[in-house]
Parts: sequence; C-alpha cells; structure tokens
Amino acid sequence: MKIAILGGTGSIGEGFALRWAEKHDILLCSREIDKAVKTAEEYTSTLLGKGLLCCGITGCKNETAIGDADLVVLSVPYGGVVPLLKSLKPFFKDQIVISLVVPMKKNKWFEYTPPKQGSAALEIKDHLPESVKVISAYHNISAKKLANLDLNLDYDVVVCGDDEDAKKTVMELTREIKNLHPLDGGGLSSSYMVESLTPFLINLSIRNGLSDLGVKFV
Repeated sequence: MKIAILGGTGSIGEGFALRWAEKHDILLCSREIDKAVKTAEEYTSTLLGKGLLCCGITGCKNETAIGDADLVVLSVPYGGVVPLLKSLKPFFKDQIVISLVVPMKKNKWFEYTPPKQGSAALEIKDHLPESVKVISAYHNISAKKLANLDLNLDYDVVVCGDDEDAKKTVMELTREIKNLHPLDGGGLSSSYMVESLTPFLINLSIRNGLSDLGVKFV
C-alpha cells in the first residue's frame, strides 16, 4: 500500500513512517520538497541503522503524494487543516483518509473546541470529495513513544468511520504496530468523543506530573 502522510515531517508523522515502512511505501508530504526529501533520508537511515527492512520512504510535495496514495494520513494542526484541504481537494480521488486532527485551544487548561459539524473528522469530510472515505483514529497515541522503535505500545486505538471496508483496513494497519489494539468505535459521528479525550489527557498529565499518556480499556 502507498501511504501518504500530510505532516510527515512532524513528530507524529515520524512515528507512523517508521512503524509502517517495513510493509508499505511511505510518501512524506510537505510544501517544502527539500525538507521532505531530507526527512525521508533521515527516517530511512534510522530504520537501516536498526537493521530493519524498509519498502521505501520518499519525500514528496503534497499534490504528488496524494495523487499516488492509496491512503492519506492527516497529521496536521487543526488550524491549518481546512485551508490545506481546500487547496488539495482536486488531487483526492477515492482514497482512505485518516484524521488524527483535534480542535482544541488553551486558556488555563486545554479545551475541546469542535466546529459546527460536531467534530474535526466530520468537518474534514465536508471538505473532501464524496468518494473519499474518512476514518478517525490515533488521536491519543503519544508521538514521542510512537517514534521510539524500542518501545512496544500497549494502547487501544478507537477507529470511527462510516465505510466498513475502510475501517477494517485502518484496523489492520493498527495491528501491524506491535501491541496496538484497534477497537471499532462506530460511525464517524462518534469521533467527537474520541477527539475530546486528547485535551482531557493533556490536562490530566499536567495536573498529575505525568507525560505521554495513552488509552487502554480494561
């Protein structure tokens, strides 16, 4: 599978690229092609340095990667996601798009601030062609831990989406990351409940002197 990561040069993008590169072609997306190419080389060196297989990590411009990809990961800040999708909409076809996006702001503490649609995932769906299958997942995975290949991530991942085949594909991708456990969270309309956990976990970390919290249902 060809997986494009919008925001692939950022912290959470690094973890997905490193974890999925053994079985999939990874397209790191950026508006700055030089930055994308350099980062792809760094990620490849990391994998080879650990003696791990790598199908291929390639730095690409956003438009090129989306056109080639079977699946697109949106790992960009909420404030920039709508303008980005408006500019890139013509390049989408019938891909699966995974949204990690969380709308939130900080006053004294972090607050969940959903758009009028009710969640970032539903807003993103409104700005993509109807043929695109939007799936919501991975909001509560620590970027730092995901990028550390020496760690096993004993977390649950709630996956929400309206297309059952697309949801199954994302759940299978999740199982490829050792000790991540996908859970079917229902339709995309349920995404707000999962997105809102992110500011809650951040506040919980701050209040209790913790870091890099994840979610596990027992």
